[in-house]
Amino acid sequence: MLRNLLKTYSVRVYFRIRQFSSVQSKAAEGALSTKSEYNLLDTRTIPNDDTIDSKDLEPEPSVLEPCNEDISYVAPYLRPSFNFAAYVNKSETLQKLVQLGVELYKLEKNPDVPPYLLQLDFEKDIKNHIIFLTDLGLETADLGWLITKNPFIFKEDLDNLQVRINYLKFKKFNDEMILRIVQDNPHWLGFSTQEIDKKLGFFQKNFGLTGNEVRSLTVKKPRLITYNLNHVKLNTFVIREEMGFTPDETKQILLQKPKIFMKNQKGMLKTFEYLHKEMNIPLETIAKMPQVLTCREFRLQQRYLFLKHLGKIQFDPKQPNYISLIALVSDSDAHFATEVAGSSVNAFNEFLKTL
Repeated sequence: MLRNLLKTYSVRVYFRIRQFSSVQSKAAEGALSTKSEYNLLDTRTIPNDDTIDSKDLEPEPSVLEPCNEDISYVAPYLRPSFNFAAYVNKSETLQKLVQLGVELYKLEKNPDVPPYLLQLDFEKDIKNHIIFLTDLGLETADLGWLITKNPFIFKEDLDNLQVRINYLKFKKFNDEMILRIVQDNPHWLGFSTQEIDKKLGFFQKNFGLTGNEVRSLTVKKPRLITYNLNHVKLNTFVIREEMGFTPDETKQILLQKPKIFMKNQKGMLKTFEYLHKEMNIPLETIAKMPQVLTCREFRLQQRYLFLKHLGKIQFDPKQPNYISLIALVSDSDAHFATEVAGSSVNAFNEFLKTL
């Protein structure tokens, strides 16, 4: 069958070449019909031996015909995978990492990690890094989580790591603050002092933060500092220009709920529009309770409409039966239905069916 397919393909190519050659020949003859310094080749002397055997003109085989050839070796491409299980019993390094609480099955998902870890010697390449981290105050559980999130921490030179800690101390971060930063952001120590200094300067300059406010923001959300600054800039633009918050209100939102600057802009805008346009919540109130912007729109809508159904819409703290926006978007549906709405879970679920 494979031979027949190749023959058919050869015949098709042949006729295409013949057709193309015929067109080219006519064009060439027209162009050279005038005087030329070049002599034309007398094609009459070329023997005509390009005949085609009728056997070559067999019909193209159908895909429905039975295949007699072995194609068992044909298979879709599969990305190479790796499993630490085959090496744990033989590798002291892997055994030590497991004892520290490292989740090897998560590290297997990155094809670059297993070969890297298997070449490390625990005593020479890992032990001193563990001592360095424990000196910062990290517990065993913290170590396992940090290494699982950032196994390439062992590539960092210990002297460089110490310089990065010294930089934080120079910037008046105390030991407790530094521990919190490293615990919450396992990639922090992978950034140079120049990079961290630039990022801290960005937040201080763009939001008008004092030194204490920079430290407070860093400790509250260390991952924001090393987050993609283009994303932070875009969220800042959305909050100021599209939502209409003032620079002071934007700063207030940043310090109270820094996570907002890491969120998806589209979802955040939907929540804001429902709060501001449908629920008539003023900007000043949202700025004081920015947590509401982290709630998904459909969840906010469900709870708001249920309160409206019960006749319990009251978001003015100066009025009786006041309901906090924080309470509206927090906790489980069961807690909301019973504690906030003063109803029952069954009543809330039945109401949702009507939406």
